[in-house]
Amino acid sequence: MAQLEHQAVRIENLELMSQHGCNAWKVYNENLVHMIEHAQKELQKLRKHIQDLNWQRKNMQLTAGSKLREMESTWVSLVSKNYEIERTIVQLENELFQMKQQHGEANKENVRQDF
Repeated sequence: MAQLEHQAVRIENLELMSQHGCNAWKVYNENLVHMIEHAQKELQKLRKHIQDLNWQRKNMQLTAGSKLREMESTWVSLVSKNYEIERTIVQLENELFQMKQQHGEANKENVRQDF
């Protein structure tokens, strides 16, 4: 009895599928096509967004690189100037020391002449 009932339900399902199955598959396939198209559009938007971000980042890095090179050049120039200033200071200190020594010797001679 259960087997007959099962067979009857199966036959009914087959009849329903033969009537509506084709349309159901068509609707399902149309939905899949629509979903694929939507996903592809989203993918294109995301790829464009990624490309835009990469271009922005590249431009920022190029700008930063130029600024770094400029700042490095300024730094090298300032370090060179500092070196020149230090060298000049040492030279002037040596000249001052020599002048003091010469002045000191001259004072000693003047003191000797006074006596």
